[in-house]
Amino acid sequence: MLWWSLNDMNGQRNPLTRTDWIAAARGLLVAGGIEHVRIARLSETLNVTRGGFYWLFKSRDDLLNELLKDWERTNTRPFEKILKPEHNGLAELETLIDMWLDEADYSPAYDSAIRDWARMSSRVAGVVKRVDARRIKAINTIFLDMGYAEDEALVRARITYFHQVGYYMLGLGESRAKRRKARPLYMKILSGQDIE
Repeated sequence: MLWWSLNDMNGQRNPLTRTDWIAAARGLLVAGGIEHVRIARLSETLNVTRGGFYWLFKSRDDLLNELLKDWERTNTRPFEKILKPEHNGLAELETLIDMWLDEADYSPAYDSAIRDWARMSSRVAGVVKRVDARRIKAINTIFLDMGYAEDEALVRARITYFHQVGYYMLGLGESRAKRRKARPLYMKILSGQDIE
């Protein structure tokens, strides 16, 4: 085994990057939980020696810190990108619901794996709490953009966010088609507006 990958078409040696290791760690976390994110298992997954890991990271804790930052960045950015200068709350809510339905920019599996990890680590739980607050703030802005008063906007934001987190944590696993069919009703109920 090597500490680099043979990625390109010409068989050139391409050193693995921190991003490669973090992506592999993300895959192991989602597949088996935090206890599966071990240096030996990562090396095996990437088919490289452990030496390459230590070239890029000081320790497993260093990698886990980067994994947590990766989750916060990649799974929170989609919430904040929804907000538009036009302040069209209804369009923003539609985009939010579509983000959850499409699961393209946002990974519910990654979110669930981090939440499982947070049950075992108060430090991770603190990060999750901070991220939840950021996301709720973004959703709160959607309801403010719809014209709701601050108190009602916050409650609607919490209900919207908590119902979706609960949906994933319960593992309901409905088909995308079934979820899409219910979309208009969710829009009507969450927005509090009659939507045709």
